[in-house]
Amino acid sequence: MVWQPTRATSSWSQSLRRRLRAATPLVVWLLAVAALFWLGRALPPTGSIRAIADARSSAVSPPVDGRVQTLLVNLHQDVEAGTVVARLDDRDVRLRLNQAGFELERLRADMAREELDRQQDARNSATGHELESGAEQRRLATAVETFQLAALTTRTQLEEARVRLQGAAVEAERQSQLGGQGMIGQPEVVRWETERGALQKRVSELENLLAEQRARTETAQQRLRDFAPGQPTSPALDVALAPMRWRLKDQEAQLERIAHAAQQLDLRAPISGRVVDLRCHPGEWAIAGTPLLTIVDPRPRRIRAYVPESVRSTLQPEQNLRVQRQDGTELGAAPILSISPSVVQLPERLWRDPSQAEWGYELVVAAIGGEIPGERLLLAPSK
Repeated sequence: MVWQPTRATSSWSQSLRRRLRAATPLVVWLLAVAALFWLGRALPPTGSIRAIADARSSAVSPPVDGRVQTLLVNLHQDVEAGTVVARLDDRDVRLRLNQAGFELERLRADMAREELDRQQDARNSATGHELESGAEQRRLATAVETFQLAALTTRTQLEEARVRLQGAAVEAERQSQLGGQGMIGQPEVVRWETERGALQKRVSELENLLAEQRARTETAQQRLRDFAPGQPTSPALDVALAPMRWRLKDQEAQLERIAHAAQQLDLRAPISGRVVDLRCHPGEWAIAGTPLLTIVDPRPRRIRAYVPESVRSTLQPEQNLRVQRQDGTELGAAPILSISPSVVQLPERLWRDPSQAEWGYELVVAAIGGEIPGERLLLAPSK
């Protein structure tokens, strides 16, 4: 039995075909629009080259681990190279200075005991001229050691005063800024300025005293050398003083290390520019080498662009290109400084598809001066 379509079935099929024929132009138009949209994203604007304004930037990182005591800059603030932008806690340095002071007291006691022992040995073993000569030599040697110890004590006090002066200077600057903003009263600002002045005077006095004590030490050493020219020091005296000399040298090296650590507490801006990134707050622990903030030079030094091989072959060094913003604003013309010999990966900000890396020849173009650091630009050959 052969199936014969009914009149209703035939009518439905004809209606379906008419609808498909009517919808075909619309489908074709939508596909064409989609294709044009995709091509518009895949291809750059005619005659334009994607670029980015490149500026020098530098991160401020602590050379040692420590807690951030004070942060002296704010986000988007302009700073000059060498300006103190942050300060680490100085409690550890103060503690080590105290320990150095205790060690000096112990050295002083040991030196006094050694001096008594040498005097007793001299009275028991030296006679006549030998006694007088040996006693004078020991007296001169003791004077040298005493002056060295006094100078070392003054050096410890000087380094402690310098550390306190650094902290007071930073705090006075901060109080002055707060006073200028009306957040604190003028007496508090004056108090910190007075303390800083007193510490500066104390540092100056200790520096003068240290210079005087070093001069006395040099004089005493010269007297000791002149006492027996060409004659070596008594072996007994060398044996007695050798441990003390080494301990004094070790203490001097320790004070040098503490002074170096105190200088590292102040974090300074390596370049002049604007603070664009703050990654820390006062009271937070900072790890050595970890950036605390980033400073960017507000004046871009160059423009970087990337082109395919087809465009690379049409460009030459020193050729002028027109520089435009994304909205079409003309900034001027600038020469090509260099072209990379091979393809490199584009910065992620210039990728059309964030999930797919792109490659091209890098052009380095001179900055005009009106660019904004990190701004995306368009380049085109000059007419």
